[in-house]
Parts: sequence; C-alpha cells; structure tokens
Amino acid sequence: MQTTKGSEMIFIYLKLADVVTLFNSLCGLLAVIIVQDGFTYLAPVLILAAAVADGIDGYLSRLFSGSEIGANLDSLADAISFGLAPVAIMYSFVNGKANYVFFAALCFYFCCGILRLARFNTSDQELPYFRGLPITAGGIILSAYILAGEDHFYVSIATLLAVAIGILMVSRITYMKARKTGILTPIALIFGITILSYALNVNYTHSMAGVLLGVMVLYVISPAIKRTV
Repeated sequence: MQTTKGSEMIFIYLKLADVVTLFNSLCGLLAVIIVQDGFTYLAPVLILAAAVADGIDGYLSRLFSGSEIGANLDSLADAISFGLAPVAIMYSFVNGKANYVFFAALCFYFCCGILRLARFNTSDQELPYFRGLPITAGGIILSAYILAGEDHFYVSIATLLAVAIGILMVSRITYMKARKTGILTPIALIFGITILSYALNVNYTHSMAGVLLGVMVLYVISPAIKRTV
C-alpha cells in the first residue's frame, strides 16, 4: 500500500516542465531502440527533438517554477538522450567498422558526460553561465555530424570529436546560457527546419545538419571569441 501511495504522490507533484523532461528521455530511449532497426537518420533526429524539449522544459521551469525533483529528473533525462543515445547511435552508424580507439573514445565521452551532469547537480545552478560544455551541446554535435551524411562521416573525425567534447564537458571553461530571444529564435528555427526536413527529404536534412554543426562549432569556440573581443 505504501508503494502505491508513493507512486501516486510522484505523479501528483509532477509539473508541466517535468512532463516535457520525460518526453526528452523518451526521445533518447526511442532513438536507441530504432537505430537497431536501421533507422539510421531518424534516431539522431530524435536527439535533436530531445534537445528542443530540454530547452523548453528549462523555460517552463523558470516561468512557472519547477518541482522538487525537476533538476534531478532533467539530469537523468540528459544522461539518456545526450549521453547514452548518441554513443549507441554513432556506434551503430559505423556498421561494424569501429576500432578499439573509436570505442574507447565513445566510452570516454559517455563518462565525461555523466561527470559533467554530476558536477552540475552539485553546483550553483543560478550562475549566469555553464561550467564546461553542456552535455546537450555534445549530444547535438555528435548527432548533427551523423545527420550530415555518410559522405562526410569519418571514423577518425568522430573519434576526435568524442574525445574533444568529453574534455570540454569536464573542463572549467565557461559557456554562456543562451536565453535571449534574439539568439534563441534563429537557433530554434534551425532546429525546427532540420527536424521537419526529415519528413520531406533526407537530403535536406543532410544540408541543414551542416548548418546546425556550424552553429554548434561557434558555440564551442565562443569562450575564445569572447576573450578576443
């Protein structure tokens, strides 16, 4: 009886932001499942959808105030959608051509992502910046690189990406929190077009993924740009 009551309580105290966070985690779960069935490009598209949900739940949490479990729930969802899922998708994408270095790089990325989330949960979340590259950004970069298409995919580059992102996630480099409408609107538009383009023609998705990769590279190097300005 106590277990049933506890289950009822958890659903009662869920807020709208938490529901969106659960959607984020489900996108990650579905991505891991469908990539095993050959949905090579739909899986990373779901990671982009998870990233959109991750942005929306943060906005809703700030707008309406989050629940007591919101922050921890968000980190658990991010671990699935931007930690586990991109690794599973990328490993499946190489289709048996992975070497031990590539496999180690993916493991390194995953461990760094988990450490990044743990540090975030135990730090001051009201800071105006992120310490270390957010795992969401890492998952987007890996997914966008896959979505750019087989013609542009190289195991060596994917390996370097996984290692570099992993290092940046656990670093003390500060990254801005993009919350201004002038910044969010064009980024949201790029995400939306990239996701919707999959329903029209995957070639459009490849092109938009290149644009998305460019945006993410700018974000990755933004601390260096900020210092030189």
